Amino acid sequence: MRLILKLIALPLLLTVVLICLLGKFMMNTSSYVIGALLLVIGGCGIYCVFTANWKSLAILAVMGLAAFLLLFVAVWAVVTVEGIRDRLGEFIRS
Repeated sequence: MRLILKLIALPLLLTVVLICLLGKFMMNTSSYVIGALLLVIGGCGIYCVFTANWKSLAILAVMGLAAFLLLFVAVWAVVTVEGIRDRLGEFIRS
C-alpha cells in the first residue's frame, strides 16, 4: 500500500518542484519591478510632501503598502510550496 502511495506522490512531487521553480523565478523577476516601483513611489511621495499635496501622498502610501504586501505574499507562497516539496520528498525517501 505504501509503495502505491509513493508512486502516486512522485508525479505530485515533480509538479510541486516545477511550481516551486516557477514561483522563485517569478518572485525574483518581479522583485526588481516592485523595487523600482517602490523607488518611484518614494520619490513621488517626497515631492508630495514638499508641495503639501496630502491626498496624493495618502494614495501613494497605500500603493506602496500594496506593492510591499504583494511581494510578501509571493515570498510566503514560495516558502509554503517549498515546505510541501520537502515533506513529499521525505515521504518518498522513507
